[in-house]
Amino acid sequence: MAGTEPVPSSTAEETGKRRCACIFAHPQDDGERARVQAALDNALATNDAHAVFVACMQLLPPCPASSEAVAR
Repeated sequence: MAGTEPVPSSTAEETGKRRCACIFAHPQDDGERARVQAALDNALATNDAHAVFVACMQLLPPCPASSEAVAR
């Protein structure tokens, strides 16, 4: 199926940032955010409630990898 091919992800060493380890992985750059937004748009167009939920969880904060100070 088009658009479902795995996309090679960059490692934390390549980006210099911490990678997201959340259950619903948050996008860490503009390219990843665009792919998740496209998936959300497709899910809304096809009335796929589960895919809408997953895409929304990916797009909504908070993500410990994107915050400067991580409190645990």
